[in-house]
Amino acid sequence: MQVVEEPANSISPRERILAAARKIFLDGLPEHATMDAVAHQAGMSKKTIYREFKSQVELLGALLIENVADLGDFTPPKPGDDIELELYGILVRVITHFTSPRSMALARLIISEVRRYPELMNASKPRGFPRERIANWLASPVVRAKYQIEDPDDAAAMLFGMVMQDSGFKLLVVNSATMPSHLIETRARRAVQIFLRGVTKGG
Repeated sequence: MQVVEEPANSISPRERILAAARKIFLDGLPEHATMDAVAHQAGMSKKTIYREFKSQVELLGALLIENVADLGDFTPPKPGDDIELELYGILVRVITHFTSPRSMALARLIISEVRRYPELMNASKPRGFPRERIANWLASPVVRAKYQIEDPDDAAAMLFGMVMQDSGFKLLVVNSATMPSHLIETRARRAVQIFLRGVTKGG
């Protein structure tokens, strides 16, 4: 079926393509996740799609980067801030964001496509991924003045695993499931308590 492109509007072609990709890739069925479907949803020709994104892998990578960016930054604590409360807030944000239906749908799509497109393994590790942001937060002078954190990257990986590994796997295999807010808060609180107890100086 020939696609008739819509007149230009205030939304850039790239934004229109990403909006269409979110609709097709994340809200639809995996078997419908094709560049043809994205072109039809965006009201564009495939030629226009490929001008913006050279491949489906590049488009999926853009969705991943966008998803990570939506999480926002983690502001380093200032002297006098409650570090335990600040870290708890960060982990609640991380769990809430990455167990959302959209994030889970994106993760399932990457897993289903990685056999066909092995290069997705690199595209699925965008810069600024939460572990990196948590590591930067843990490396801040205020945190390191109070806690013995020799390797912020390793510490961030452990923290991320504590809050995401089990719950993330369960949600990946149960499409309709979501994580209740009280469980998110409980998991974040326990992770913070266990982690900080282990790195407290003189503890």
